[in-house]
Amino acid sequence: MHSIFCKGLYAFVLFSTLFLQVAAAQTIAAEEPLRLAVDYARFRGDEKSVYVEVYYSIPQRSITYKADDSGWSGGIELTMVVMRKDSVVYADRWFVPHTVKDSGGIAAGMNLVGLTNAALPEGEYNLAMIGRDKHSPSRRDSVSMRLPLKLFADEKVAISDIELASNIKQQGNKSSPFYKNTLEIVPSPDGLFGEDQRCYFYAEAYNLLVNGDRGPYYTKTVVLDAIGREVISRERSKKRTGESSVIVENILTDQLNTGSYSLILGLMDSSKKVMASVGRRFIVVNKKLGIDTTLQTGPRLGSLGEYAGIEEPELDREFDLARHESNYAEKQQFKALTGADAKRKFLAEFWQRRPLGFKQEYLKRVGIANSTFSILGREGYWTDRGRVYIVYGPPDNIDRHPNEPGYRPYEVWTFNSIQGGVMFAFVQRASGGDYELMHSTHRNELHDANWMQNEARIR
Repeated sequence: MHSIFCKGLYAFVLFSTLFLQVAAAQTIAAEEPLRLAVDYARFRGDEKSVYVEVYYSIPQRSITYKADDSGWSGGIELTMVVMRKDSVVYADRWFVPHTVKDSGGIAAGMNLVGLTNAALPEGEYNLAMIGRDKHSPSRRDSVSMRLPLKLFADEKVAISDIELASNIKQQGNKSSPFYKNTLEIVPSPDGLFGEDQRCYFYAEAYNLLVNGDRGPYYTKTVVLDAIGREVISRERSKKRTGESSVIVENILTDQLNTGSYSLILGLMDSSKKVMASVGRRFIVVNKKLGIDTTLQTGPRLGSLGEYAGIEEPELDREFDLARHESNYAEKQQFKALTGADAKRKFLAEFWQRRPLGFKQEYLKRVGIANSTFSILGREGYWTDRGRVYIVYGPPDNIDRHPNEPGYRPYEVWTFNSIQGGVMFAFVQRASGGDYELMHSTHRNELHDANWMQNEARIR
């Protein structure tokens, strides 16, 4: 009897092992972390609302694929929520599929790109987008951002946000989700361009006839590098053929070094007086030219020119990202400021007070924290693990305990070069929730020597 049972058990284990091997062979695991890139642009709606387009992109290699009759299929379930104060004013959920005939069709550097839109009244909103891998639901990412909306005034010339695009086709396909005003505009939510690409951009000008000027007007495009130096400047004359107009241009990136740039788009009247302007940042990765070495020896980073044309919501966003670096006095000073000019000056001086190159390293850590630790609509830089990563950098070691009997999931991070060696303990106190900092040996952090018994142990 015992022998028969053992043989049966052996057969079951063998079958289970073969089944798991076959199942694994039918799955292509994601080759990189799931990362959402999200951006938006605001356009004129009706007299009561602003028309908002929200753009998103998902790397193909961040998706898990499974074999089916069509080849290999996967996708991401997206949820978008727009809130005003504590109330949900708009919510939507949809699925972004992707199918390839063979694994070689999952291209490196290729993204799934899409957009959604909504018409919302004037006001202050928060937008959150959450993505989940269809075949591996535990893999997820989220992005949240402020969404301030203001109606476009009728009594003066105005300009929409700039929509960055990887391509703009004249006389585009009307069935394309990216079609508008006879154009097919493929958005670039991450604002990232290589040396072999063009940085296309689209905007809309409004109220061009409001002041009685019927002569030509001008668009002025200016690109500033990271320290505010003008690297591109051009003007183009346009006829006033109607009350509104579409602006479509592009920038060659092959002569731009790797780095962050500010794109300023201005509208000038026939006497070259500026009527309206708007700004947008974009990033160039030029492997041929590399980083401009003069940035290390020239004027200090964070000069006022870097913020020229950047609107108040983006300035607020940058200072919020700097929450782990700013002190109490700086927070109170920024809170008391009104207007974009004052905030531009404050941010320029804020970063100039830090060491050379500090801003770039800090914001790089913020980006990694947001892509790694975001959870439940909360961006990574707000979480405990995100804060520790931003402030202290990547740990030398992470000891993960996701399924230890009798304990909640927890992680222990160690840093060997800080104060002779320190550790941070994070515990997932709520099932499916975030990991919270419970204890650290760092002299300036939370200390609870009994954290294993008090917080990690299941009682």
